[in-house]
Amino acid sequence: MSQLKRTTLRQVADHANVSPMTVSNFVNGRFELMTSEMREKVGRSVKALNYRRNYGAHLLRTSKLWSIGIIVVDASDHYLSDGYTTQIVSGISNTLNEKGFSTLLQGVKPSEFGTSNMFRNVQTDGMCVLLSGSDEQRAHQFDLIRELHQPTVLFLEEPDEASDAICAVMQNDYSAARTLTQHVLKRQPNSVLILTSGENEWAAVNQRVSGMRDEIRSNGSVGDLYIIPTGDGRQRDVIQVFDEHVSKHGHPDAIMCINDEIALATLKALKQAGVNVPEQTCVTGFNAFGLHDITDVTLTTMRSPAYEMGQTGAHELLRALEDGRFEQETIVMPIELVNGTSA
Repeated sequence: MSQLKRTTLRQVADHANVSPMTVSNFVNGRFELMTSEMREKVGRSVKALNYRRNYGAHLLRTSKLWSIGIIVVDASDHYLSDGYTTQIVSGISNTLNEKGFSTLLQGVKPSEFGTSNMFRNVQTDGMCVLLSGSDEQRAHQFDLIRELHQPTVLFLEEPDEASDAICAVMQNDYSAARTLTQHVLKRQPNSVLILTSGENEWAAVNQRVSGMRDEIRSNGSVGDLYIIPTGDGRQRDVIQVFDEHVSKHGHPDAIMCINDEIALATLKALKQAGVNVPEQTCVTGFNAFGLHDITDVTLTTMRSPAYEMGQTGAHELLRALEDGRFEQETIVMPIELVNGTSA
């Protein structure tokens, strides 16, 4: 029986009538070195010959693994159902794919961070990490990341100690939350309910809650402020928690939610109760990943640049792999108010 032979880079070059270096530029994503016509020409030959890069030989030549690890620390088994996570992961993986890198994605619980396969075995050139857990757990996670001595991008929070091997890509959740709260306080509510997540402890969410609370306290006009966790943040849990609160305290004048999913569940609960929004109470969300405008009452929310954060983190990581260090320790991206009809 004859053995199938792998198409070589030289064969692709001959087929396209170009140099092997030109084909190498194409398969490694260095498109800036090629004209659009040349890129299309080589692409046709790659497709016609079904060429696939021989990663085993490539690794021997470059000592690179051409792989980036993505670790999502999340107490939930459904970590990819979180809109923020999927937006960041998509931005990372799409950018890396364009540059010839593959990604390894792993979800781990906060208490199991140190047992991740990516820490026990060197499988990647660099890491992208979304941390969660208590302050003590995250401090331990920071220590383990530093011990790796591997270029690492952290999302949504800064490390407790600066390092030229770590770059933090984040948004200013605290400031954005205060801006959103200022908008709500223009309605002069007497009672405000903040609905936050309960199963996970994210630094970004804690910053949002702190920003809302501090702005309300500094304003001094709100009589009653309640801050309540909503379990895993799914619709069933949100409605149950909200209804229990209403049965004890009545409907608040303003409801501020730490993400749009919780806000949409709250809108459903209010509709079931016959409460008009925004006439009787107002509702705000956070993130604006598309859910904010799917209902008759569009959410007032904050637009988080999560996908762009993933892209930025991937670009910074690739640059660090070339230079041996990160140029910036922290990158903070802007958040903008989306003024809907719910507040």
